Amino acid sequence: MAHHDADHKDESGFLSIFLGVVVLVSMSALPATIGWIQAFGG
Repeated sequence: MAHHDADHKDESGFLSIFLGVVVLVSMSALPATIGWIQAFGG
């Protein structure tokens, strides 16, 4: 049986929001990153 801990903080909500923000920022920065790689990589 699973033990219920009343003091346990469920951080899955925060983690999903954090990952969503990271994905959003990385997707918006992707064209600039590709441009920098093409400009400086040759």
